Parts: sequence; C-alpha cells; structure tokens
Amino acid sequence: MRFNDTGDPGTRARGNTEDDGQDLPEDVQNDVDRVAVVVAAGFRGPVWHQMAEELYAYAFGRLCAVMRRTDKLMRLTAKSKTPLAMTDEDRATLYRSAPDREHLAILTLNVAMETFPQLLKMGGYAPARNRGKDGRASRLTSYFYGRCGLVFPRVFYIWRAERTDRFFLHAVRMGDGILAHALGQTGPEPVPEDVGDLCDTLTTMINRLRPRDRAVWNLTVDGLSQGEIADVLGIKVGDVENARYRLRNQVRTRRRSGELHVPPGVAAEWARTRAQAKTRKKAA
Repeated sequence: MRFNDTGDPGTRARGNTEDDGQDLPEDVQNDVDRVAVVVAAGFRGPVWHQMAEELYAYAFGRLCAVMRRTDKLMRLTAKSKTPLAMTDEDRATLYRSAPDREHLAILTLNVAMETFPQLLKMGGYAPARNRGKDGRASRLTSYFYGRCGLVFPRVFYIWRAERTDRFFLHAVRMGDGILAHALGQTGPEPVPEDVGDLCDTLTTMINRLRPRDRAVWNLTVDGLSQGEIADVLGIKVGDVENARYRLRNQVRTRRRSGELHVPPGVAAEWARTRAQAKTRKKAA
C-alpha cells in the first residue's frame, strides 16, 4: 500500500515527487514512503525501530569524525539558533579524545531524536521541496544528520559545563602546609626555611593553574595515580601527563633562571622518586 505525505493511504505512482513535478531518486522515494508508514503507525513497530537504528548508525560515525575538524563542525552547525564557540582547549580535547567524541555524539543523537518523530509527523522531511544547494533531494539519513547539527551547540555547552564543574570540584585552592606534608617535611621539628619557601612558591604556582590542571595536581598531591586521576576527572591519562608536564616545565624554567631554589634534600628526594618511577616502568 502506498501512502501520501500525510500518512493516508493513496495510490501515488513511484515517480510522484510531492509537488514539484520532478521525479525523486528511488532511494529518496523509498525514504518518503517509509516515513509515511511510520507516521501512520504512530512511530511504533519494527519499521520505526529499524529506521531509528539506521539513523543512529549513519549520524554517529559522521558526528565523531566531524568533531575532529573544526571547519566541518562549524559548517554542520551553521544554521543552529545557538552559535557554536569553541576554545583551543575544546578543539584539542575533541581532536585527541575518542571517548569524548563518542559521548558527545550519543548525547546529540538522543536530543535530536526526541523531536524527530514530531518533525516527521508535521511533514518536515520534504525532499522534493527542500533540495540541497546542488539541487539534489536528500536522503532521510542526511536530513537527520542535519538535525543533529542544529542541536549540537546546545548539547556541547551542557557537556562542557558538566566537565568544568567536575574540574572545579577538585580544583580547590591548595592551603599552606599541604605540600610540605606531601614532601614528608612535617613533623615535630619546624619546616626548614628554604623548604617552606619552596612549598609556598609551588603552592602559588599550582593555585594559578587553570581548573583542570589544578585539579590534576591536587589529586596528585593526594597520592592518586595517573590512571586514578583520569577516572576521577573523566579525562585521558595523556591529559593528566600533559597537565603534570606543564607545571614541571615551569619549575625547570624557574630553576634554571635562578628564580626558584630547590633545597638539596628535596632535590635528592625528587631524583630518587624519578628513579623509582623509571624502574617500575621498566619492570612493567
């Protein structure tokens, strides 16, 4: 049985294209017919479930791929009512982190699908009337992917805010004495003046870091491993390594310039810790 655009039974010939007098490609016409079927069925049954699975599968891979290319992502979201603005850190995260891309893609698909049935019911998919720039009629999968582009910015901002909140939770300002305790310098005897100066300087440097890096170092001082920190913050182990490297690089630069003095005892302890880490890495 054939259906017209409202979902009512009809006798349209396969070549009919709604109202533009031109034939639709067979695959697009099949999409039009399937939409009519699922609308008539109230978006229930195997036809709708199969259609939804096809839409998810098509859009998921493309969303994951486009998030690695800022220019393509901007084109995809250009017609959204919510403009997409990304920082360098946002772009770097989406380029490097497959789990973040996949998570964002799933969130976007779910939001896009919430209103998609109603959109189809209202006749939103009209390939004969709404052709692309090249004049070609779009497949239903492409139409759904375009809808994902419209909702992506809003989903992205919510995702970013949740991640930032998680960083802030662990990015509390480090108090006095915490580093001295972590370095094993606290006890019945007062902390040596040079060690106290070093701890104060490092504490100030850590407290000036951006929230994610500050959270990494707070958890490091608490004794968590790189893998544990990555799990707590929801980031990659490589991101933890990079955060640690950035502060260590600042410390090295200040030591070379003479701005930062590391007492011999502390320097020896740092060297011993590095040697132990290398030994464990070789053993693994």
